[in-house]
Amino acid sequence: MRADAFLAMRLPFLSRTRIRQKVQMGESLLNGRRYATSARLSAGDVLTVSWRSAPRVAPCRQLDVLYQDEHLVAVDKPAGVASHPVGKRQSDTVIQFVREKFSAEVSASLAGSGDFFPRLVNRLDVFTSGVILAAKTSGALSSMHAMAARGEIEKTYVALVEGVLERDAYTIDLPLGPDRASRTRLRMAPLSGGLACLTECVVLRRLRGHTLVAVHPRTGRQHQIRAHLAAIGHPVWGDLLYKDESLFLSCQEGTGPGGALRPLPVPRHCLHAEVSAFTHPATGAPVVVRSPLPRDFLAILASVEEASFLR
Repeated sequence: MRADAFLAMRLPFLSRTRIRQKVQMGESLLNGRRYATSARLSAGDVLTVSWRSAPRVAPCRQLDVLYQDEHLVAVDKPAGVASHPVGKRQSDTVIQFVREKFSAEVSASLAGSGDFFPRLVNRLDVFTSGVILAAKTSGALSSMHAMAARGEIEKTYVALVEGVLERDAYTIDLPLGPDRASRTRLRMAPLSGGLACLTECVVLRRLRGHTLVAVHPRTGRQHQIRAHLAAIGHPVWGDLLYKDESLFLSCQEGTGPGGALRPLPVPRHCLHAEVSAFTHPATGAPVVVRSPLPRDFLAILASVEEASFLR
């Protein structure tokens, strides 16, 4: 096993990036010497990790488990929780919750050279809520990734978008790539020569100034739904990155006490991964995992409906 992979298993509260940094800075040693992250371990090797101060490992928040068996687990991710450690969000992530939940199984597998180590099948943006799948073994992960590549994992999202969609159904077929006009490295935009992207959208309910839609992404590109809906003039409600990038940047650059991100002017963007349906990679049985619309999404929807009624 690679040394960095071993450390990731033993220190699930650290991101892979942070582990690489510790190795490169000499804060982790192999048999008392500096080493490359790609170094392979042998029986009897000793890895040490040093800390400038004792690591503070706060327990992850408890998340609802929607489905699990010996191969897979599905978690209901709230808005505001990262899928995995990234940037300033290095703790309290979905993958850390899953690995903490199954820490005994991970330790037993590691001690016996087993294959139990949960990894994410899909990821959701920080302020998108809903179903996240994780595979407990490398075999299950490979099977699920292969199904996803073939488009065999059916996903349904619910989104509240700005403006009233005129037609009942839309097919958005626009290749996406990095937005060259954006000041961030995050935003995607329609781009000639970009990656092929196909999104289907069906109107669920029309409100004054807003529309509730069901969205079916037929490909899985970064920010696909958010970028496609913005491209047709109907960005997701609360999506600062695709509606007002300046406001998004001001929230990212300004920090609060202790380096925390500045509070956003809206609590979340209204995009929710409601359903994930697939054929089980081991049993062949159909599996449908469903996450009901969360309270914060329903509260925003109710406020929009009330405003529409009052007008």
